[in-house]
Amino acid sequence: MRAHPRLGLWLMLVPVLLQGIAASRLSGSTYVVNIPLDSPIYDELETLNGLGYLDTYFDEIKPLSRVEAARLTLEGRANFVQSDRPDPLARELLNNLRDQLPEEIGWLKDNREDSLPTMLHPVTRAEAQYVYSSGSHRHWLTGPGGSINAQEQTPLLPYNDGLPTAAGSNEIVRLSGWGGFGGFLTGYAEGAFSGPLTRDISDASRGQLLGAEAVLSLGNRAVSFGQRERSWGAGYFGPLSQGNNAKPFYALTVASIHPTYLPWIFRYLGPGRREVFLGQSDTDRINAQHAWILGHVMVFKPLPTLELGLTRAIIFGGRNNDHYGPAGFLGRATGLSTGNPNHANTNSRGGAFLKFYFPRLRHLQVYQEMLGEDNLTFEIPTIGRFMPFLNVSYQGGIYLPRLTADGLTDLRAEYAVFSGGYSIESPSSLYWTYHDAFMGNALGPNASRVDLQIGRWFGSGYKASLDFFYTEQAPRMYQGNHISFFPPHSAAYPNAPLSNEHSVGVAFDLLRLPRQTRSQSHVPTPIEALLDGRVRVAVEHVDNLNYGGGGSLRALAMLSVGITPTWPSFSWRGH
Repeated sequence: MRAHPRLGLWLMLVPVLLQGIAASRLSGSTYVVNIPLDSPIYDELETLNGLGYLDTYFDEIKPLSRVEAARLTLEGRANFVQSDRPDPLARELLNNLRDQLPEEIGWLKDNREDSLPTMLHPVTRAEAQYVYSSGSHRHWLTGPGGSINAQEQTPLLPYNDGLPTAAGSNEIVRLSGWGGFGGFLTGYAEGAFSGPLTRDISDASRGQLLGAEAVLSLGNRAVSFGQRERSWGAGYFGPLSQGNNAKPFYALTVASIHPTYLPWIFRYLGPGRREVFLGQSDTDRINAQHAWILGHVMVFKPLPTLELGLTRAIIFGGRNNDHYGPAGFLGRATGLSTGNPNHANTNSRGGAFLKFYFPRLRHLQVYQEMLGEDNLTFEIPTIGRFMPFLNVSYQGGIYLPRLTADGLTDLRAEYAVFSGGYSIESPSSLYWTYHDAFMGNALGPNASRVDLQIGRWFGSGYKASLDFFYTEQAPRMYQGNHISFFPPHSAAYPNAPLSNEHSVGVAFDLLRLPRQTRSQSHVPTPIEALLDGRVRVAVEHVDNLNYGGGGSLRALAMLSVGITPTWPSFSWRGH
């Protein structure tokens, strides 16, 4: 069964769309537009949740849709009104969200979410970004036929959708918009153009889509096809399972729009959100080109002070790794029959996370996540009694939203430890990268990281954060039958001994919330918009970068300005 690039996904999508168009008239439907992961909306919702004004915000599954963010805004507003001593910061955040999501909030307040006209919003947000980058990139290279092939996109600026940059000055422009048809079918897209204006970037495309989907709304389910940013898990400084360090890949996705309850006894798990996708990998590998990727994540809140979730993903098939029929495809997709290294191999990931809330301790949050990778075999009986996986990575931390009683200062501390087999598959090419960038955490295998960050809100909608971090990486040697990603006498450093890499760094971030900009006259004009901004300055000293000798200094300066037009969508109803 040969996995033809994207054709199978389109063939599966057609009957789903046809069935959905008929079913949409029998159940509720709405327009589903996912919010880009760099939007300040997430910063505002996260702060409101930390201050205790949100009951059903699940930041372990992103992106959120605009209509879900609007629902959360109304939820936060209701809790704010009922609060004995409402925070001034919460009032400011809720007002900002109202300005960014006016139409969606109006749909929900007027109970029009399920009866919307056809509408078009050609420009949702425009963003201009300047990036100055200095220092060498990390890379994990054994060639496309090895156990991994990846490289860092921009030092000290991970999770930027794999946008290519070069040393020195770079300019990035992003533009997004959306349209809805018939009250149930949505199309949205965000595109970017990146890189230095004065010179070329080798082996990189300047223009790319960061998120572009056609979405069919069926009740509380959104069925979509296209490219979608993803961030799964409890980590703040980086994900374990799925993230946006690499560019988005094409996939068919089914996700819940708003939190719901499972039926029967599972209702006691509380409200939750779920997402399932089926996509395909790239061709930047010798074997398993266009391999299938199936992922599933779910998170629940059985108690007001507890969230729990599960993640699972498997990569299988692809050219020269697809010697199976329909039953074999189904067995690998479900994980019931995962093959073997000599016959249609697979590579699995599975994990779990917990988050605890302590309202009496200034709304302290404590979270822990673990992720196992690759199937356990009888030949290597490691921790099978706890999880059916070999290589287990860990991530956890604390978030104290009210380091000061006024809620204006917060504190974060997080650690991450990645196993030597994280994102690796040997001897096949089923490693977790997309166009040579890690699909999960940007630090890579056999590494660890510790972060300590303090943040402070001040002025009118500004937040400054200072992050101190320390990282370690070690070259993975041959261990029995497990092929390493960086064997002795690596091609990158053929004559140099390999040494553990250590780094220490500091990053300063400044956020400006969206603010209204108006013309001098009081008459509404098309130039009215919300203006937001970000600044990031980071410096890192690395010993033995890429496992070679010597020290290296890396630096980054980034300035981003976003404009959100406030004019309403163009809308009309058919007759």
